[in-house]
Amino acid sequence: MMLRKEARNKGIGTLLLQALLEWAEHHPVIEKVCLGVLATNTAAIALYTKLGFQEEGRKINEVKMRSGDYVDDVLMYRFVKNL
Repeated sequence: MMLRKEARNKGIGTLLLQALLEWAEHHPVIEKVCLGVLATNTAAIALYTKLGFQEEGRKINEVKMRSGDYVDDVLMYRFVKNL
């Protein structure tokens, strides 16, 4: 998910993610929600952590940026059903 810059820091991302998680919790087949986020996107990582996601692993130097720098892809998850 991505928000335009002018829509950020207004709680919209939180509401969208909460709606997704609520839907997933009521879906009979879904037990786990997973995502990937660039390690440099600290705001998104903070949001995901606030909503109960945990880091599961990293793909090291997975994405090459325009600058030529490489960034890790952080893999995160949250169970929506008790296993």
